[in-house]
Amino acid sequence: MTTDARHCERCGTPSPTHRGVPTCPDHGARWRMVRNAPCAAAVISDGTGRVLLSRRARDPFAGLWEVPGGFVELGEHPADAARREVREELGLDLTITGLVGEYVVRSQRSGWLQVTVYAGTVCGTPAPDPAEVSDWRWFTEGEVPEVIAGDHRTRLTDWWAGRTVALPARSPAPG
Repeated sequence: MTTDARHCERCGTPSPTHRGVPTCPDHGARWRMVRNAPCAAAVISDGTGRVLLSRRARDPFAGLWEVPGGFVELGEHPADAARREVREELGLDLTITGLVGEYVVRSQRSGWLQVTVYAGTVCGTPAPDPAEVSDWRWFTEGEVPEVIAGDHRTRLTDWWAGRTVALPARSPAPG
């Protein structure tokens, strides 16, 4: 084991590198810790009150319906992350029309995740990435299954309740 100036993100203890991975003597390799990057997602509407949901192809929540989204990359604006995730998961270009809300939810593994959820529209037919999405479908409010991924029902409920707010005309979000 060699020493360097890295520290454990949980306890602050110096974490020397072992086999190329910073390793805390008490908490183990840093790569094992849950990623606590912010997330971004989009409630996608067709303009008639239906929303586009995707069925997760992998854990966590494999097989459950969800609002498309994922982790924000380092230096990426959350709006760009929402657009990227919709493109990666469903093969569609997202036009953001508003902000549904900011959510802070407990991660299944540990810690908290901050999720920025946008409202938006798309054109075309989804062409999902089978590694991420096993199915897709447009749902009315009454058609959404009782059990869906994580806190995604709250996101949908807020959207259907009209809690979406317009983004400023000079929004910092590129695109």
